[in-house]
Amino acid sequence: MQVLLALFALIVGGLYFTVGLRLGAVTMMPTQMYAAKKEGIYTFRTTEQGNRVGVSGTCVATKGSANFYMLGADGTVQQSASCVPGQPWAINLMAGGPPGFYRLKVEYNNFTGKIDLTEERAGGTY
Repeated sequence: MQVLLALFALIVGGLYFTVGLRLGAVTMMPTQMYAAKKEGIYTFRTTEQGNRVGVSGTCVATKGSANFYMLGADGTVQQSASCVPGQPWAINLMAGGPPGFYRLKVEYNNFTGKIDLTEERAGGTY
């Protein structure tokens, strides 16, 4: 049992110092993060011209920053937002246009804090 606990501590420590700890999926539930680095990509699909997809919610940073980019079907940035320490930030990003796969790209820069986002859709049927 002690070996398993030591192994678990090594794994958690390794994650903390490489990509940080991420608990949860950003667009499904409130996600608490500790020293998160690199980026996360979340994909949304539309099937009709003019459909809009995106996210809304809040972000509270205690250290580092998180940058949010809503990418269109062609990969261009349609909207962006940042979350830095200081106050709770409202995140409201939408993208739309031709049918296809839209992406939310989140860049974590040694981010410690909580992100609470929900998926939003508008315009037409899905």
